[in-house]
Amino acid sequence: MLDPFDRAGAVALPRPVRVLRLRIAGTRSVEPLGAFDREFRLDAGLTVLVADNLRGKTSVLELITWCLRGTPRAGLQGVVRSWLSTVECDALVAGRPLEFRLRLRGGTLVEGRVVSADTELVHATDETSYGERVAALMMELLHLEPLESQSSRSASGRNTYGWPSYFGAMYLPAGREPALLGDDVMGGMPGRLLQVFLDLPGAAVLTRLKAFRDSVVSAARAAAADAQRLRDLMARKRAEADRRLTDARAALAELDGKEPVALSTVVDDITRLSRAVVAAEAESRDALKTFDLIKRQRQHDEMRLADLREHDAARQLFYALDPAACPRCEAPVTDERRAAEKRHATCAVCARPLGARDHADDQEVEREAHYRLTASRDAEKLARDNADDHVRRAARLRDALADAERRLTDADGAARMAARSDLAREVARWEGSVAALDSTAIPGAPTHPTEQSVLDAAIDALEAGRNAASERLFDELDRRIADLARRFGFRDLERVQIDKQARLKVFKTGGPVENFSGQSPGERLRLRIAVVVALLQVGHGHGNASHPGFLMIDSPCAEEVQDADAAALLHALERLCAETPDLQILVTTADEGLVRRTLSEATVIAPPAPGAPLW
Repeated sequence: MLDPFDRAGAVALPRPVRVLRLRIAGTRSVEPLGAFDREFRLDAGLTVLVADNLRGKTSVLELITWCLRGTPRAGLQGVVRSWLSTVECDALVAGRPLEFRLRLRGGTLVEGRVVSADTELVHATDETSYGERVAALMMELLHLEPLESQSSRSASGRNTYGWPSYFGAMYLPAGREPALLGDDVMGGMPGRLLQVFLDLPGAAVLTRLKAFRDSVVSAARAAAADAQRLRDLMARKRAEADRRLTDARAALAELDGKEPVALSTVVDDITRLSRAVVAAEAESRDALKTFDLIKRQRQHDEMRLADLREHDAARQLFYALDPAACPRCEAPVTDERRAAEKRHATCAVCARPLGARDHADDQEVEREAHYRLTASRDAEKLARDNADDHVRRAARLRDALADAERRLTDADGAARMAARSDLAREVARWEGSVAALDSTAIPGAPTHPTEQSVLDAAIDALEAGRNAASERLFDELDRRIADLARRFGFRDLERVQIDKQARLKVFKTGGPVENFSGQSPGERLRLRIAVVVALLQVGHGHGNASHPGFLMIDSPCAEEVQDADAAALLHALERLCAETPDLQILVTTADEGLVRRTLSEATVIAPPAPGAPLW
């Protein structure tokens, strides 16, 4: 039997991808206006697309991506999409010729097809379904498995990564991006891609086992949290049922403990109290009316006293009397005569002028008015106290009547039995609730699941075997990455160390250990290219090349400050393609002069005229 971790017994998984042709047709809405139809023939090795900025270089890479990946990237501009009517891409995928055909209208995909030897493998009429079907086809042809990682945001507790994530290891991100390999940094994706493309023994199986184990652990934690919430809920319901049962029992005991009251006695009390309440309320109303009359008299006396003190003429008339009518004929004294008496000193009764004043009489008149006010105030206080007494007595009698009516309800046998029946049902209801809650099985703390133990053991065994088999591969990978990066112009690089999670340590001459994220954009780009090419070279050396061997690099010279550095990178890529079989690299740049001076055997694709668009 073959050891699954023996490299000699491992079956290689070739995944070569090569683009042969790209055709772009449509109508441009900016200068130069009009229809266009451009075809690019692409060879193995290095191909450099040269054009001025914003003249179609990046769009070529993005359209190849749309065809092969199934979904376009954000880098494909909307205005460019609106020009397109037809995009065709011919490629070899794992040795099988495929023809990718896109038909667009107004920037929207209306038909997507993939054909192989007159057999239609994919047919879709919208962008979403085209992307899904292309992804499934490429995963099948390249013998790739979905990659999974644990996620608290997903309903299943896992995130699944497919062909678009793998494609990120072929269309390299710009130098400033954080991922060493691929586009995704979440879920440990760089390390997962590294292990798959290095073809580590058991990598795909181990990835699936770890994702499944993580989902089991997540499910166990969720079950524990659910069980605790259920226990808390049951405890709250049990406490509420106990409280309600205690209250119902107490109310029933209180009702049963009351002495029965004679119905005739209570009726007599209600009759007596009803009459007393009626009488008391009548007396209360009378007392309030009397108080109101005396109060108005007191207010009138106050006004008269004030008037006497302010108007001398009023003091002489009737010794502070204020007649309402003539004492002889009983003709009413009008308000106009009263006003004239004050203004002109004429009598309000007979309208004759008033005589000279006697100050002694004035004082006597004022004293009389004062005595009247004092008497009315005392009378008002007595009337108020009397009214308050009657109001309080009526209230006490009403309360006594209400109590007698309650006693009548208690004395009514039917009402008493109905109340007792209601309370008895309430007691039975809560006794049933308590019994039901006590009989409900409350989950305890979850134990360590057996399947998790089995998965842990399987993962440990796979990792132990894989570690022994992969140690030599990573030593070789470190050496090749460092050698390639130096060839690409990373001159002060001494060595690198990469682990299975694609974490790269960088050792520079005379400097401290640094991480990949701490490098400059140009250094990151060199290291990223070196990692992908090293994966391919190590795979070829062991007879199991797993990376597709197809790379697209957009404007690598933009990361450089000196032309010499950019030239060194391009020259190294050209030599690398000549030395490495099954390697195809597409590069874009705006510096045609630099390309022409540097490269000798690479294919250069340029616009038909200087400054013109590439297509």
